[in-house]
Amino acid sequence: MVALTTFGYVYVVVVITLMPWVAAALLFTRKKKMGALLLALSMFGSFVFGFWYHFLSHTGDNVTQVQGPGHSTFLWTAIALAIIEIAGTIVGFRLFRAISTSQIPSAERRAM
Repeated sequence: MVALTTFGYVYVVVVITLMPWVAAALLFTRKKKMGALLLALSMFGSFVFGFWYHFLSHTGDNVTQVQGPGHSTFLWTAIALAIIEIAGTIVGFRLFRAISTSQIPSAERRAM
């Protein structure tokens, strides 16, 4: 178990755990645009947090600090998680852009 600061625990609960679920729920409502933006921001926030703790900081959650038989698994799951978070960020922003474009009236879209 990795010990986090109070800010770290709140960040994990709000940004990494709750925001993607709220974003997913919003994607099925009239607030699709907000849901897409929330998805992109929460995935980017998750990436920044995970990249800091898994690759940059000198804590027990850094891939260089985990030793023994679980090292390889921890390293590859940290890499996979970073890839998934970046992919989620890209999907969220592309979805936001697609929704924004589709909400422009067709006459204005032709003028662009």
